[in-house]
Amino acid sequence: MKKKLLPLTLAMLGCLALPASAVILIPNGDFSAGSTDWTEASGGGAAIFSYPSTGGPGSGAYGSIDANAGGWAVLVSPTTPGADGGGWEVATVGVTPGILNTFTLDLKTFAGTSNGGMKVEAWGGNAILGNSGDQYAPGAAYTDWTTFTFDYLVPSATDKMIFVPLWGPSSTVGYGNVGVVPEPSTYALLALGAAGLGAHLVRRRRR
Repeated sequence: MKKKLLPLTLAMLGCLALPASAVILIPNGDFSAGSTDWTEASGGGAAIFSYPSTGGPGSGAYGSIDANAGGWAVLVSPTTPGADGGGWEVATVGVTPGILNTFTLDLKTFAGTSNGGMKVEAWGGNAILGNSGDQYAPGAAYTDWTTFTFDYLVPSATDKMIFVPLWGPSSTVGYGNVGVVPEPSTYALLALGAAGLGAHLVRRRRR
């Protein structure tokens, strides 16, 4: 039993001590469940939303906005607006209020010449506290899946976040892996906690 317990503890540490570059996806941030948890909004044109099950990052699923007819179009997660009690709890999506957080998504332009982007909104007590503004991926259109990140100082009173992938003007853009790059201390704390648990189990077994 002693020989089996120690490898199990080390395996737990390996799972928890993830690199700081790992991404915490929002619910259905990889679009593997199609339109679940996403609201479609558009105006001034005839945008088409779709959720292919293949062809996305790593050949997986992705969301798509075809805005070739003009106007604007966005996806919104979660589906319930913050003013009505919606928004993902900050702890659920790996956001740390009061500091600069890094938000991320994968983008690809399938038609047209524009990149997509994303905006995030910070909510506290069902009142909006601020937002990142429209953050579009820079440079020429991404013709291959490319990870785009941006930073936003999340207000300290934030308890919920809303994520809004943005259309590519007059283009068809794909979106995948919407999430947050957690601060390094998040994983450091998890690793320390797992190390303490492992040491406790080993000591207990030796007794």
